[in-house]
Amino acid sequence: MSPHWRPQRGEVVLVNFPFVDTGGQAQAKVRPAVVVSGQIVHRTTAEVLIAAVSSRPTSQPLPTDYEITVSTPEHKRAGLRKTSWVKASNLANIPRSAVTRRLGRLTPTGLKELDKCLKLALGLS
Repeated sequence: MSPHWRPQRGEVVLVNFPFVDTGGQAQAKVRPAVVVSGQIVHRTTAEVLIAAVSSRPTSQPLPTDYEITVSTPEHKRAGLRKTSWVKASNLANIPRSAVTRRLGRLTPTGLKELDKCLKLALGLS
């Protein structure tokens, strides 16, 4: 990504997403994510808060998962290849330099739905 990239809430980006493996080791995996931080963060830091996106369905979806179904307007605008779930309970604060490229963005309706999931995940509702 360009060093002059200005993140926007609702952008779908490709990132090196951090996680801890089963052995307790810190790792990173290239995966899509949605920018959830706002302009106050973007103006004052070189970091961005993101929510993980997964194309693997869980046996029991969580109420904090926002589903983006393939072939819908939301899916096309987001730039994803498969039906995917934005995991509002799986957040990471990463340096902007960990973002490799922009895939798309959520629709205003999709961002509102994700905000509902974030409120649930953070206990704000």
